[in-house]
Amino acid sequence: MRLALAALALLPLPAPAQELSPVEPLPAAALALLSEAGAPEHSTGWQGDLDGDGDADLLAQGAFATGDGGNAATLKQMLLRAEGEGYSLWREIVLPEGVKSARLEAGALILTLYK
Repeated sequence: MRLALAALALLPLPAPAQELSPVEPLPAAALALLSEAGAPEHSTGWQGDLDGDGDADLLAQGAFATGDGGNAATLKQMLLRAEGEGYSLWREIVLPEGVKSARLEAGALILTLYK
């Protein structure tokens, strides 16, 4: 019993939730990656250390016009890993309703989406 309690005391405490910081406008290097398939009408992002290496990685989101006029848009999201002065594409994700906010909690990326 004492050994079990001692082992529990040695377990690391879970890291507190970290809200990712909104970023607008996106850094030029991130916008260039997001714009490879065409320029977004609007872009935004959330910055934080997503992979635990101490660098400020980025969740970037762009709204791309679709169709002929009107307000129709397609949303595209990318996870970008910070590398020196720029970014590299880590992963593309598809969230058609769009990201409202983002946070890290116990190593998981938690996204709040628009309805």
